[in-house]
Amino acid sequence: MSIIRETDLVNFPICVDLDGTLWPGDCLWLCATQFLKKNSLGIFKILFWWVKGRTHLKRNLLECVSFEPGNLKYFSEIMDYLLALKKQGAKIYLVTGSDQEIADKVSGYLNIFEGAYGSSLGENLVGEKKAELLNKLFCEKKYVYFGNEWKDRLVWQHSAAAFAVNVDKKTQRWLESQNLYIRMFNCKT
Repeated sequence: MSIIRETDLVNFPICVDLDGTLWPGDCLWLCATQFLKKNSLGIFKILFWWVKGRTHLKRNLLECVSFEPGNLKYFSEIMDYLLALKKQGAKIYLVTGSDQEIADKVSGYLNIFEGAYGSSLGENLVGEKKAELLNKLFCEKKYVYFGNEWKDRLVWQHSAAAFAVNVDKKTQRWLESQNLYIRMFNCKT
């Protein structure tokens, strides 16, 4: 398959990660911090939930805190770029390892996504799991993926184009060794 051009992007579903990609933080740690501020002995609950699995931790934290998507400091460069793609007719999807409740709230708040996909109890939507979902929804090499970290290579290797936000040198070298369209973003808040 040949490398797509930037002008072709609007013809592909645009799939965007949340943590580290749309904003510099991590929703799990944001919720954990909020929970610990209200519950000084909450660390024991967090450890108990974590032992049951990362998705149990995410879900239980959300039952104890109020997640507000308007409080996130989104990368303006990424938001502007996505809005420009949407104006050109692109279909944009939020695909995050954060809990589905967070995905739905962020999607509703930003109002640019066709759909939102997040982790569910027992199904952590990261790495290979995320790639499996996107390949099932859109077919391999038929979608664009915005990510920010090493484990996102497991999705990029199946995508038609890779958009990388604030990646480290190791991830950048890996991306540059691939036969796909790549665009790097170095965003500041």
